[in-house]
Amino acid sequence: MSTTRLEFHPLTYVTERDGVTVGRIDAASFAVLPEDGVALLRRLADGMPVGEAEQWYRSTFGEPVDMADFVDTLRELGFIRADGEPPARAPEVRFRRLGRAAFSPLAWAAYALIVIAAAAAMVSRPELRPHARNVFFVPSLLAVQLGLALCQSPGILWHEWYHLLAARRLGLPTKMRVGRRLYYAVVETELDALLTVPARQRYLPMLAGLLADAVLFGALVLVAWVGLSDGLSWPGRLALAVAYTVLLRMSWQFYVFLRTDLYYVATTALGCTNLHEVSRAWLRDRFAWLPWVRPSEEPQDDWSPRDRQLAPWFALITCGGVVALLVTVTLWTAPLVLEFASRVVSALVNGSPTGPGFWDSIGSLLLVAFEIVLLPLLAGRTRRRATPAPDPATAG
Repeated sequence: MSTTRLEFHPLTYVTERDGVTVGRIDAASFAVLPEDGVALLRRLADGMPVGEAEQWYRSTFGEPVDMADFVDTLRELGFIRADGEPPARAPEVRFRRLGRAAFSPLAWAAYALIVIAAAAAMVSRPELRPHARNVFFVPSLLAVQLGLALCQSPGILWHEWYHLLAARRLGLPTKMRVGRRLYYAVVETELDALLTVPARQRYLPMLAGLLADAVLFGALVLVAWVGLSDGLSWPGRLALAVAYTVLLRMSWQFYVFLRTDLYYVATTALGCTNLHEVSRAWLRDRFAWLPWVRPSEEPQDDWSPRDRQLAPWFALITCGGVVALLVTVTLWTAPLVLEFASRVVSALVNGSPTGPGFWDSIGSLLLVAFEIVLLPLLAGRTRRRATPAPDPATAG
């Protein structure tokens, strides 16, 4: 019987519906283990020798355990300390006090006041309500595109900053990183550390971005309302243009099939771990008879019972997300595109080739072509260059 004692890094244990999430917060390494596996891990972490722990498991649960495989898994997860390795230190968490202030009762009262005041302003003054024409805050289409592009980054950072603050107030070492969606660089907040706290404490960090967007939208409407006595000022028109794009970003959160913030809220409430992939695999298997649908290749042995149970229902929610996408396109995106097209056509057909409006429309169309055509081509070329060549020894 082995008398080896294993040394562990500090671990967290959070009870879930389908087991216990065990994690090492400093390394962002987590695993969902069954109750018996957690009990065995706790014995090892408390200093019980490996052989004695194996015997304890057999006598307690009435069946043997592959202790070598179990220990190897714990090593792969980074839970076990190597010889001479010091215990991991808890990462430093900055802005915790600021996070508490951002979600204090006084802050919540301020947020509610901003949103309610903006709603009242939109009720009393119809010109403040969201409309596609608000986006065109100046006659120049090129200036509209460039101006809104410059305003998007601060708005996205504001959204992600509130995710970070909501988690930091819990003492969690969340951080921002730059990622890529399609061919756009985006800022994202890593919230893996939420797995170290109970589910009820995860909702606010997940929804904090939507809260930030709602407050930003309300503040922009109020900026436009302040100078409304003599008609919309230039800053007011810009504020309403940015507010319209904020509203579009908020609507995108309902596209749960894209794993948005609301997707993670839903999976947390339902007690699921990988519902997106499981529901996609479920849909593929149900519609594999269609010529353009390939059967799922997901290993079903890895599906949790909860994911398997709720996959058909989440497939319906996914369809609801598609409906939300179509509604958004119909009500908000399509009018914007039609307004843009109408202005471009009017400038090109009725304008003079020597006039500024004509060349402004040409420049605007070139910018659209660059974004829709050239950027995807460049991104695809970059991905092909980054993809390693197949190994001649293994290539078929």
